[in-house]
Amino acid sequence: MLKQAFSFSKAATFIFLFTSMLYAVPWLGVSFNKQVYPDKIELLVRGVHPSSDAISAGLQAGDIIDKIDGKIIKDNQTLKSLLKGKKVGDKVQISFRREGKSKKVALKMTERPDDISSLMGSAIGSRALDFGKNFYANAEKRNSKPKATLLDFWATWCGPCRNTLPMLDKLYKMHKADGLEIIGVSSETTDVLKKFYQQFPAPYPLYQDIGQKMWSHYNIRSVPTLILLDENGYILKVWHGVRSEKALQEAVKASLGINK
Repeated sequence: MLKQAFSFSKAATFIFLFTSMLYAVPWLGVSFNKQVYPDKIELLVRGVHPSSDAISAGLQAGDIIDKIDGKIIKDNQTLKSLLKGKKVGDKVQISFRREGKSKKVALKMTERPDDISSLMGSAIGSRALDFGKNFYANAEKRNSKPKATLLDFWATWCGPCRNTLPMLDKLYKMHKADGLEIIGVSSETTDVLKKFYQQFPAPYPLYQDIGQKMWSHYNIRSVPTLILLDENGYILKVWHGVRSEKALQEAVKASLGINK
C-alpha cells in the first residue's frame, strides 16, 4: 500500500516513451518522471526534445500526461503496451493536464535520436555503444534480443565491486529467463581478468574494454558503476557505487515489465 497519494520514482530518473521497430525506434520526444498512484501512474513532463513533434503539438515541461489514446496508464507494462507496434509517423492521442485544465493533442511519433544527453544533462536516454568481440568469458551466453541489459563496470582490485558480484549473480539467475542480460565490463589485462574468473566465475558474459572505449563513452569515473538499458539499447538508469539488492531488483523488474 502506498502511504501517500502519489510518489515520485525513487531513483528520480527519466523514463522514455518508446516502442520497437525494425530500423528506427519511434518515441514521443518527451522525458518525464512518474507520479505513482495506487491504481495508475501519470507522467510529469520534464523536457521536450526540439526535433520531436511534441514541440509543434504544444507539450511543455510541467504538463501531466494522464491518458494515451484515451486509456489510463495503470503501470509500466500498460505504458509499453499502449505504444507497442507504433511506427514513425503514427499519431497518438495524448491527454494531459496543465494548471488544472484538461487538454488533448494528436502527437506524431518521430524517430528517436541516439544521443539526447543535451536534453537530459546526462547519458540517460541516449543509445548505448555496441559491443565488439572482446568477450573473454561466457560469450556464448549473449542474448540476441534481451528485454533489459545491465552493464557492470568493475575492476578486480575494487572491494565494493567484489561485494556487488554475488548480487548480480543472483539477479541474473532469477531473471535470465525473463529476458535479462548482464555484462561485466573491465579494462584490465586479459591475464588478470581470466585469473580472477577462474577464482570467481560469473554466470553472465564478461567483456574486456580494450583502450577503455566504453569507459570513456559513458564517462566512467568510479567503480562499480551500473547502467541499465532498455530492450532497444537506450540508457534507463545509471548508478554509481554499490546499490541495495532490493532497489536494483525493483528497477530490473520494472524494465522487464514484471509488476510483482
